Amino acid sequence: MATYSTGLVVTFDGTTFAEVSDLSWDYGGGPATGRATGAPVFKDSPGSLTLTAYGVAGMTTDTYGKFGVLSVTEGGAALTTNAVCEGLSVQCQVNGVTRYTMTFRFIA
Repeated sequence: MATYSTGLVVTFDGTTFAEVSDLSWDYGGGPATGRATGAPVFKDSPGSLTLTAYGVAGMTTDTYGKFGVLSVTEGGAALTTNAVCEGLSVQCQVNGVTRYTMTFRFIA
């Protein structure tokens, strides 16, 4: 049965993002290459998350490069992990709305 993506709540470093419209995340990366047999297994890229919102709350350039706890609840997409903000993109449309997109890289 399908899961409805309603009521998405996304917070980063204690700030809740307003009016989240799109969210996607992937977790996991390939094993690191060149490691000796028997060495601890770790992922070279734990994953990333991209979110788009119509509200400006939390969507500022001050968030760029910041480390914190990233949390997603509701909407069937639960996640809590440490992350760093990799970027902010703003798309404005004449006679339309402004959309804010942020990208986060998970920290293992």
